[in-house]
Amino acid sequence: MLELEHFTQTGRVGPVSGAFAPGRLTLLIGPNGSGKSSLLAGAAGLSDSDGEGRVRLDGQALSGFSLHELARHRAMLVQQTVLPHGLRGYELLALGAEPLGGVSAAVCRAIADLAGPLGLEPLYARQLNTLSGGEQQRLLIAGTLLQVDPATNPDARLLLLDEPLAGLDWHHQLATLRLLRGYAEQGLAVVASIHDINLACQYADEIWCLHRGRLAARGAPEIITPALIAEVFEVKVRVFEQDGRRIMLPEE
Repeated sequence: MLELEHFTQTGRVGPVSGAFAPGRLTLLIGPNGSGKSSLLAGAAGLSDSDGEGRVRLDGQALSGFSLHELARHRAMLVQQTVLPHGLRGYELLALGAEPLGGVSAAVCRAIADLAGPLGLEPLYARQLNTLSGGEQQRLLIAGTLLQVDPATNPDARLLLLDEPLAGLDWHHQLATLRLLRGYAEQGLAVVASIHDINLACQYADEIWCLHRGRLAARGAPEIITPALIAEVFEVKVRVFEQDGRRIMLPEE
């Protein structure tokens, strides 16, 4: 479990307190600049909290982990990644396997399991600079998942992704969310920021809604109401019921 206690980044996010529990998919929503990326970076141990607040993984402060230990316990997909020129798709995935000791037979099986849902096979032999943004994103997602795949990494505890659906077509957005649910069901604490509120309500076990650096709401998807959306996003929506699911659409 990852615990945040009064986590603060001055001018960005906080104070925020809460926990990301194993076996659950938590999705972060909120307007641009609401603090989602800063919160995820803090949860990954990639930023300072300006001396305020604590972040603990399984009871131990993140500052007490070495970089190698952090790489074994958690993986983080950041929003903006500079990819090395000339690297091929399979070489990028091999980098994701480095904390696991390299490309073993078990790692190859994990890559094969990811290849179908993310449509990776046509991308392996191509240089990254020849791929579209969405194709690059699918490889980056696969490399991040590979790092904490429970089948290859028994030390894995936490999976963090900052806007993993950015640049993906609808098919691969849904495939990615299904994969994240699957990793949560295998015992990881999985946390991701996304912008599609309806998808968040459909797939999340828990939603954290951030507004101006603070938690405006936290809980089951039912906490997302038209009143909350009007307050946080400044958009009026109407709620429709379809096959037992709530769908929110902006009013004209």
